[in-house]
Amino acid sequence: MTKTVIGADRFRHKLRKLEDTMRSEFANANRLNGQDILRLAHVLHPGDGETRADMSGTVVADDTGGIPAYLVDFGAKSKVTEGDSGPRPFVNPALKVSSKRRRARSRRAASRAVKKAFNG
Repeated sequence: MTKTVIGADRFRHKLRKLEDTMRSEFANANRLNGQDILRLAHVLHPGDGETRADMSGTVVADDTGGIPAYLVDFGAKSKVTEGDSGPRPFVNPALKVSSKRRRARSRRAASRAVKKAFNG
C-alpha cells in the first residue's frame, strides 16, 4: 500500500526553485563582496598611480553550473606592494575589516533566496 503526501509536488517544485534563486542570490552577493574588498583595498593601498589603477575585479563563471565567483586582481606588481610572501599591508586589512559584512551579506542572500522560493 503506497501513501501519497498531499502537497509534495508543490514542495518539490519550491525546492527546485530554491536552487535557482539560491544561485542567483549568491552570485549577486559574491559580486558585491568582491567589489567591497576591491574598494577597501583601493583605500588602504599605500600609494597611487599605475599599481593602484591596475586593481580590478571580474566575475568568473563556474563551468559546472555552480555559483560564479568574483576574482579580485591586485595587478602585476602586487607582490612588490604587498611585501612578497610576508604580510599583505592592504589586502589582509581589507579582508579582516569586511569579514563580518561579507558573512552577513551571504546570510541575507540565503534568507532572501528561501523567501523568494517559498513565498513567491
